Amino acid sequence: MVKFLIDRPVAVLMISMAFIVLGVVSAIQIPTSLMPDIAVPEISVQLAYPNSTARELETNVVRPLRNSLLQLSNLKDIRSETRDGFATLKLQFDYGTDTDYAFVEANEKVDASLNVLPRDLDRPRVVKASLTDVPIVNLSVSLKDGFTKLDFLELSLFAETVLKKRLEQLPDIAFADINGQVKNEVRIRPKLDKLRSLGITNNTLIEAIKQNNFDQGNLVIQNGIYQYNFSFTNPLRDVDDIRSLYLNLEGKLFQMQELADIEMGTQREKGNVFVDGQRSINFAIIKQAETQVYKVQEELDLLLQTLRADYPELQFKTNQDQSRLLKLSIDNLKSSLLLGGLFAILILFFFLKDLKSPLIIAIAIPLSLVLSLLLMYVLGLSVNIISLSGLILGIGMMIDNAIIVADNIAQKLENDHSISEACVKGTNEIISPLISSVLTTCSVFLPLIFLSGITGALFYDQAIAVSLGLGSSLVVSILIIPVLYKQLYHREFGFDRWLKGRLQNNGLENMYVKGYAYFSKSPWVVYLVSLLGIVCALLFFQLISYEQLPDLEQGEAQLTIDWNEPVNLQESQVRIASLISGVDDIQTQFAEIGETQYLLQSELVKSPSEARIYLNAGTNAKIKRSQRQLAEKLSQQYPKANFGFSKPKTAFEYIFGSDNRELIAKVYPKSSLEVPQVKELPDIAVLFGNTTSSEIPTKVTVAIEILHENLLLYKVDYADLLSELKTTLGENFIDDLKTAESFIPINLVYQADNFESIFSDLFVMNEEGKQIAVSNLIEVRNDNQYRSIIGSRIGEYLEFEMNSPNDVERQMDLIRERFKPSPYDIKFDGNWFYKQELAGELAVVITVSLLLLYLIMAAQFESFWQPLIIILEVPIDIGGALLLLWLFGGTINLMSMIGIVVMSGIIINDSILKIHTINLLRKEGKPLEEAVKEGSKLRLKPIVMTSLTTILALVPFLFIDGLGSLLQRPLALTVIGGMLIGTFISLYLIPLLYMQFAKLKR
Repeated sequence: MVKFLIDRPVAVLMISMAFIVLGVVSAIQIPTSLMPDIAVPEISVQLAYPNSTARELETNVVRPLRNSLLQLSNLKDIRSETRDGFATLKLQFDYGTDTDYAFVEANEKVDASLNVLPRDLDRPRVVKASLTDVPIVNLSVSLKDGFTKLDFLELSLFAETVLKKRLEQLPDIAFADINGQVKNEVRIRPKLDKLRSLGITNNTLIEAIKQNNFDQGNLVIQNGIYQYNFSFTNPLRDVDDIRSLYLNLEGKLFQMQELADIEMGTQREKGNVFVDGQRSINFAIIKQAETQVYKVQEELDLLLQTLRADYPELQFKTNQDQSRLLKLSIDNLKSSLLLGGLFAILILFFFLKDLKSPLIIAIAIPLSLVLSLLLMYVLGLSVNIISLSGLILGIGMMIDNAIIVADNIAQKLENDHSISEACVKGTNEIISPLISSVLTTCSVFLPLIFLSGITGALFYDQAIAVSLGLGSSLVVSILIIPVLYKQLYHREFGFDRWLKGRLQNNGLENMYVKGYAYFSKSPWVVYLVSLLGIVCALLFFQLISYEQLPDLEQGEAQLTIDWNEPVNLQESQVRIASLISGVDDIQTQFAEIGETQYLLQSELVKSPSEARIYLNAGTNAKIKRSQRQLAEKLSQQYPKANFGFSKPKTAFEYIFGSDNRELIAKVYPKSSLEVPQVKELPDIAVLFGNTTSSEIPTKVTVAIEILHENLLLYKVDYADLLSELKTTLGENFIDDLKTAESFIPINLVYQADNFESIFSDLFVMNEEGKQIAVSNLIEVRNDNQYRSIIGSRIGEYLEFEMNSPNDVERQMDLIRERFKPSPYDIKFDGNWFYKQELAGELAVVITVSLLLLYLIMAAQFESFWQPLIIILEVPIDIGGALLLLWLFGGTINLMSMIGIVVMSGIIINDSILKIHTINLLRKEGKPLEEAVKEGSKLRLKPIVMTSLTTILALVPFLFIDGLGSLLQRPLALTVIGGMLIGTFISLYLIPLLYMQFAKLKR
């Protein structure tokens, strides 16, 4: 094949150009995203039941629904959180579950449960989790000048009817999720004095509105052979219609406006949005699944230019722009790729002493990359941080294959072969170890299928990228490089003559010969270094801490606050503004207070006393300083408040979850379906001792108890009293006003100046027409209740976050013993169990990987003992990888483990090449020691060059900031650490072990 190709350079060139064209087109068309398209095995069930307490909702709705959903196939876990008026159930499935089927099955279970749920409950909404539901940018809209509530109401209607449609009309935007709107309502405020003088109650007004707000729909009437449609016109279309409504009271006609004040107002706000201190409406922009992020950003920028010109009174701002985050990350990765390639070419200049070989390899690298992108496009992969890092990780290995082929051809030329013979023989001779090297590198990824969950999916995505890069490099090295080498061989470059006159070729070889002689006489030095590598591997696996992902700090943070007081939205905003005002480093603040209106982000639903604040300070140092300042102010000014800082919600956080608590204790009663009472919390705290670091959030509620015996005594109807109470509290819903645009709720309300006067000044008419003080009919008291009720497979439970001791198992055993005689039971959960499971899976992966490596190499070498020499190198190299990771303060996480796995596949390639060369020399009849010495010397430059090019390709990750570089830094550290010690092992330990094993075999 090689001989056939080198004689047809034009055909090879044209075919290469064809693949380059296809690759460039693929690079333009290939989808781009922050993360690979990973199916998230999660479904949420959201339900709302206004005016119900958390306890009522949990008992009557959530519990039966949760028990029904437990029957779903492949359900891994279920977690419900119930608050006053709403609840969310999150269903987690085993990774690999068909989420489309699970979604259908969950809907069926919800429908089946409706028979046992309250009739007035709206059907629970089932939402399938997807990475495409992560907003790529938040767009906020606000009024530039001062505004009133009615002005903001107009903005809300404009945002819903105009801006939302304009955004969703863009072809690459799937959905614009909206939050912060104000909605209108019709308020009917009875004139109590007039009602009492007429001897009527609020129910008279309510019935009048309901009777006139009818909707008979469309009636079909048959008249002979003809059929006619009849419809009734609803007399109530706007507020004026309600005002002019007539009532017949004891023979006299009254208009509604004579009996009540009627006006259009805004509904009671349950949540709002502030951007840089301005009241705003926010759009969470969600892109189409297959579109390019950059394309969405370009479309959005053009639309914003138009909107700013058309509506100069509005202010448009963007924040949490993940498209810019992706661009920054990919630009950083491109910079790393460019710098790594330049470093590699400089290394080739230094070692090969001519311009031709570096030029050939400089051509081979982009050709391999373009071919890799073409294959990614064909396989339906996207360009994302994971796949790009796989390509960049493979760039060093791409160069390795090219270097090995070019160097072997050069050696044949030095042995007086013709250029054609050198190209053919030099390439054919090295094909076998190259294929073996690629297979061994790719094979280390195969056992990763045993890793469960999304972690394994991310490994898979990077493995495909590395494998495509290696496969492309192998094809280019075998088929293209010999052709290029022959064509450039007879071309003389002036730079080559200048180099040959100034550089000598023997410096590195002389150093190696001296080192080889020394270590051959003192092998204990090499064995000691190897032993230290194994000790480091065992030691640092215990010392280095574990986490899912490296700490990706980008100068931004998310502050969650719970004031732990029943404050309203306005007071919460005043407090937040006061906190932020004294912090100079904050460039952008985006605060969502209270309940959110998003359809796809139900986890952000909060009470009015809670807030989520996105903070951007530009740099890591500034955001850390800001966090310290905010923490101090919160602790001093609001000691009751619970607060915490976390990372902003990105695709990474969405995949791996933001709950990274190390150890959680779940306490539930042994003989009851309900969680222990609030008053029992001190008894539970005693059982924990000082091992918990969190408290169960509670709230003080006003409990109203209706005194039924007093109702009978004063002859008051229960429905009339309830109606008066609802009206007083602003929750007496009458009906919807059906306008042409929407349904507007009609509410009966009273005006109360303060909380104390709500019940003291309230009266209700009894059966005899007398006004009875409501304070005689009810009893008001404060009650302490849980803010939310959490449930799972085990039922309701209390959740305590535990301190993280050194001996977790011992602490769990001690606490279990304390709980045994108590009426409560306890289970533990948290990140600690995930780490234990991951460690066990990784042990299986490493074992299977080593076994596969042995089998592949045994097949290549036709030997059982030679692969053992190379396998022994792996734990030594892992020790070097973990040592460098520890020195730089890294952690064992997903990316560092990928680095260890990949490094294990890369570093043995040098040893495979060396043993292959030694075997060839022995087949030519050379003695053992001479074959080992000469083979080691022949493969010196390829080993050193491939190690340096791989290391230098990853060095930029250590110095360039940005999400891409921060994510890949642990990977780079482990690969560099393993390669440094691995190069020494390949140069000196492998020859020593080869001779020892060969002598034993004799």
